Amino acid sequence: MNIRYRYFLTTIFLFIVHCTLLPQDRKDLQDDLRHTLLQKMLSLRDPHFGRQLEFNSSGNLLSKAEAGPWSTCGLLRVENLVLGPNRLEIDGRRIVLGITRSDMQSDDTKIATVVTNEQVRIAVEMSGSNMSEANNILSKIFQGERLEERVATYWKPGTLDVDEFRRKTPNAIVGELEGNRPVFLANPGRVDAPKPIHTPEPTYTEIARKDKLQGTAVLWVVVNEKGLPEVLEIKKGLGEGLDTQAMATVSKWRFQPAMREGQPVAVLIYVQVRFHLY
Repeated sequence: MNIRYRYFLTTIFLFIVHCTLLPQDRKDLQDDLRHTLLQKMLSLRDPHFGRQLEFNSSGNLLSKAEAGPWSTCGLLRVENLVLGPNRLEIDGRRIVLGITRSDMQSDDTKIATVVTNEQVRIAVEMSGSNMSEANNILSKIFQGERLEERVATYWKPGTLDVDEFRRKTPNAIVGELEGNRPVFLANPGRVDAPKPIHTPEPTYTEIARKDKLQGTAVLWVVVNEKGLPEVLEIKKGLGEGLDTQAMATVSKWRFQPAMREGQPVAVLIYVQVRFHLY
C-alpha cells in the first residue's frame, strides 16, 4: 500500500475514533459536573444582574449586564447543567443574602440565604475534557471562599444600636462595606436620604396566606453609592417565611443614591415592608 495513502487512512481512522470517544467523554464529564454542582450554591467573582451571563474560558464576561452587589446578584443555586461540545450551561435561581440576629442587641449574626424565583443561566466556553480542566476554567468565574468568611469582610457595622449612634454621632461613619467604602446615616443638611424610585410589592408565602398573617417587617438596609440595596438585615420580623420574602423584595428596590457634599454615598436606612391580604 502506498505510504501516503496508508497515512491518510490512519489519519481518518484516528479522527473517527476521536469523534466517537468525545461524546462519551463529554457525557462522563457532564455527569461528574452534575454530581459536584447540582443543588450547590455558586458565588460569582464578577457579580452582574441579568437572566443570562456568558463568560469565556478566561473568566471574562462576554454579555452586556449591569454590575451589582455580590450579596444580591452574585450567588445562585444550581438546578440544571448541560455540557455541549464547546459550551457549559448552568441553570439556577438567584440567591439573595440577608442577616438575622437571635437578639437585636447581640452580635450573634446568622446568614439567611433567600432563594428567589429569578432564573439565571451562566454560559461558559468549555473546551476541557476532564474535571481538572473544567475546574480550572470554573475557578476563574466562581470563587470558593466560605460564605461566612466573605460576609464577615463584606459588611462591618460600627454599632448594633443605630438609634443611640444617631443621637450621639449622627455624622460619623456607621459602618464599612467591602473595599473600605464608608456607610453613613441619612441626616438632613449633611447626608440627603436616598429616594426610592422602584419598590415592587412583596409576595406571600402559602403558610402565611393560609394563616392570614398580616403586618410590617422592618429591615436595616445599606443602599450603596449606585442606589442598590447591598446589605439586608431583619430588624423586626413576622415569621412564616415573610422575613425572607421581605429581603427578597427589597433586594429588587432601586433608589436615587444618597448624597453627601455633592457626591453619592452609601447609607444605612430603615425600610418597612407591609404584608396585607386583599
